[in-house]
Order: sequence, then structure tokens, then C-alpha cells
Amino acid sequence: MTVLAGCGVRESGAASLSLAAQLARSSGEDVVVAVVVAAAWPPSPERVDIDYRAFLARRAQETLDQARRWMPDDVSTEFVVHHAASIPVGLLEVGVAHGASVLVLGSAESGGLGHVALGSVAYRVVHGSGIPVAFAPRGFRAVPGGRVGRVTAAYGGAQRDRELITAAAHYAAAVSSAFRIASFSVRPRMVFASTLAGSGEEVVLDHWFERTETVLRDRLLEVQDLPDVPRPLEILIGDGHGWSEAIRKGDWASDDVLVVGAGSQSPLAAFVLGSRASKILRNAPVPVIALPRGGRLTSG
Repeated sequence: MTVLAGCGVRESGAASLSLAAQLARSSGEDVVVAVVVAAAWPPSPERVDIDYRAFLARRAQETLDQARRWMPDDVSTEFVVHHAASIPVGLLEVGVAHGASVLVLGSAESGGLGHVALGSVAYRVVHGSGIPVAFAPRGFRAVPGGRVGRVTAAYGGAQRDRELITAAAHYAAAVSSAFRIASFSVRPRMVFASTLAGSGEEVVLDHWFERTETVLRDRLLEVQDLPDVPRPLEILIGDGHGWSEAIRKGDWASDDVLVVGAGSQSPLAAFVLGSRASKILRNAPVPVIALPRGGRLTSG
């Protein structure tokens, strides 16, 4: 198995390379760095198309040369240029050819620094991907020689989220990291909040917190029954008046990875529809791995 890092021809993809190296060190896998050259559409024998394809091929090679300079020396890496009908199709073809366990992508330049933002290629890739897709926040840099220190699984209460917890816990144990189950909730801002102190809202929030803590601890007991149990085990309950505030309660570290579940038909279909998982992804300050339903994270 390998960790596949996709690089765009416009930039080196340093964030995706840094995350790919961190994941590879943790799992003991090699890295494949791929640049995809998309064919002209519609195809034409005209000289201008031939020249344009040659230009793209040169740009792809320049991108790989840049990637070689960015990639850490302690990770075994193969660099490939792949020609395909489109960039998303090409990345998935490379993933299949190299037996990729995870596809790593960077964030769109339009996104905020330190957060994940999906560009057009990322949206199209995840719709066709049957393997986990990891997203590096814009500007992400792992510490030199860094490995995954903690895996956090986002739990929303659905049955598939229990499957997600099991998959994420298996991965955490395999890479010798800590494991945490997290639940996030956003509460509305009350217009007359100052007059409601100690009133019904506070009682409701306390009840939600207690119930959520009980559920998460029950999920931890299930993790403790697994053949390989990651250590240490933690829970996180993040609440706030917005998703950013709720997720910031996580006390995130630079070696954290957040795992979220995906829709049943396509890995990020729910995200495209503006679901809870989409909001978590956009506000996460650490790398996020989207796990297809029924999928699993592997190592080595």
C-alpha cells in the first residue's frame, strides 16, 4: 500500500506533500507523488493543441522537480506524471495502479490559512473515490520527522458513525497514536441571553452535555473491546455559538488528524449538500480524512 499525494501543475502542493509524508511515516508506507496532465477536449490534431499538451507536460515535470525539493528525505517517494482524460480521473487511476490506501490533497488557494477548503478538483475526486481522501489545511506543515500523534473521530450519532469510530480506532492503534471520539454542537445565540442566565437554556445544555458524555463513553467501551486498542483514549465534547467556536474546544495539536464520515453514495455527497460533516471539515484547524461509508484506513 502507498500514500498518494496529488500535486497541481500551478503549485508544488507543499501542504499535501507534508501531510503525505506525515501519514507515510506513521503507517510505514511509501509515497507516490502524482501530477496529472489532462487531455485537451475535444481532442484535435491541430498544432495549437499539440503545442499546448507539450506545454502542460513541461509544467508537470517542473511541478515534480519542485515536489522533489519539498519532499523530506526520510520518506521513500516515487514521482510520476500521468496523462488522463481529466485530473480527477487521473488521480484515481494512479491510486488504483499503486494500491493507494489514502489520497492526499491540498486546499484551494481561496481558503483561509490554516483551514481546509475544497477546490473544484477535490470535489470531483471525492465523488469518484472509493478510498479515504485526506485534506491538508492551507499552509499546513508537519514538524520535521513528524508522525500522527492523535486520531480524532467525529461522532454524530448515526449507525455509520459507529463504523467510523471502529475504523478510526483500528488506524490509531496501527500507527501507535492516541485516539479520541468527538461530538460537536452549535447552539443558537439568544437575543435576550443576559435575562436567561440560569434559566431553561442552561438546563437543556447541561442535559445535552451529560447525555452526550454518556454516549461517547459507551463508544469508548466498544473501542476497548477491539483486538488492538489505541492508547490513551479520550472524549471531546465541543459546543459553541458557531462551528468554529465549537471545534476550537478540541485543544488541537500539530500532529492531530480528524476523521469524518461520508455519504453512502459518494464519499463527500453529504458535504456538498452543506451537512454537519461539511461544516466540521471547513472549520477544522488540522488535517481531515474523509472516510467513505464502509471504507477503512489501512497502514503498512
